[in-house]
Amino acid sequence: MDHVARLARRNSALEDFASLVAHELKTPLQLALLSEDPSGDVERALDLVDAILEVARSGSAKESQTSAADCLDEALRDLGPIDAHVAVDLPSHLGLPPSALRVLMRNLLANAVAAGAGAIRVSSLGPSALVVEDDGVGLSGVEEYSAGSGIGLSLSRRLAERFGATIELAANPLGGTRAILMLERARP
Repeated sequence: MDHVARLARRNSALEDFASLVAHELKTPLQLALLSEDPSGDVERALDLVDAILEVARSGSAKESQTSAADCLDEALRDLGPIDAHVAVDLPSHLGLPPSALRVLMRNLLANAVAAGAGAIRVSSLGPSALVVEDDGVGLSGVEEYSAGSGIGLSLSRRLAERFGATIELAANPLGGTRAILMLERARP
């Protein structure tokens, strides 16, 4: 009976995840249909599909050798040029598969940029938490913060939960927003 209950929970989680993905894909595709130049919106949808596939394929031998700093570098490359200074202080590894960490970092950085951040700091609180702090609009502008071109804050939270982690938003003591990816329960 316990096995049946676990399968039912997993199926429910997969249905929720599929609904979120469908929503995230529909928005840029609908915008592309209405746009005179749809290339950016189509590109966003394709990036989302790539990110989802990347996470689904996580766990390869090559990936296990990827450092947290490498994940951040790849996330920044994915974003392209940004108008914000990014300061970094990360350990070599954090408790998430590198592909998932890269996708989550990319989204948290995209959200900070969308919030108008001029300075972003990516650091860790030991091996148990990743912190992305920005000097953007702050929690009062949380709608703008979560409107980045990544996979969306709600989908990022679902992805984090898949690995036993959580994402919390808090006010940055220096202004702006602090996004905390708690990895305490994350599997290595």
